[in-house]
Amino acid sequence: MQGRAQAGVTWKSEAMFEEQVGWAVEAGVDFIIAETIAWLGEAEIALDVIRRTKLPAVVTFALHQEARMRDGFTPGEAAKRLADQGADVVGLNCTRGPRTMLPYAKQIRDAVSVHVAALPVPYRTTQSEPTFQSLSEKDAQCAHCIPDGRSFPVALDPFQTTRYEIAEFGREAFAADIRYLGVCCGAGPHHVRALAEALGRRTAASRFSPDMSKHYAFGSDPRLKIENQEYAKRL
Repeated sequence: MQGRAQAGVTWKSEAMFEEQVGWAVEAGVDFIIAETIAWLGEAEIALDVIRRTKLPAVVTFALHQEARMRDGFTPGEAAKRLADQGADVVGLNCTRGPRTMLPYAKQIRDAVSVHVAALPVPYRTTQSEPTFQSLSEKDAQCAHCIPDGRSFPVALDPFQTTRYEIAEFGREAFAADIRYLGVCCGAGPHHVRALAEALGRRTAASRFSPDMSKHYAFGSDPRLKIENQEYAKRL
């Protein structure tokens, strides 16, 4: 389908959003998410279609290396435009890891009065490589075997965050009044569970969360053998 064009760019058409939103409405959803959008113009089309349903609208941007929407708006500017047009939740998802997403999620929080979303990918993105698409293998012995030398999308294992980093992200985001939280591409159940637990929730799977108290060497249970605990630093 032909989409709306601006400055030589073709966006997804209104008809495509209408079709997708129609499926969601037929399925009886409680709210509708338009996510991973890099153009404000495209987000506005999606929001317009969602608002016709009278269901709550969540719109989240994918923020690439330049830290702006592809049509030039800052995340704060774009989020405010959507909030002013009736979005119930605005924010960011995917593309950036916790370290490089949170500052821009806070920027959005400062710009709007509606709820703010932040759903990073669980990878250690950096200022020089702020998206998981831009991450590159640093170990020369490993880099040569990666096709085209590109770690994204299936050689990102060395960059994955721990559950503790995701938990820290969740606590900091919540303290900044960012309340729509999750983890995006690459997340494991332990990441999602750690995020929930960091916010004071106990999930059905929390019984599987690590309990090192009975570990034979690193544990603290009084029944453990002292000689193994003393040997722990040599493991």
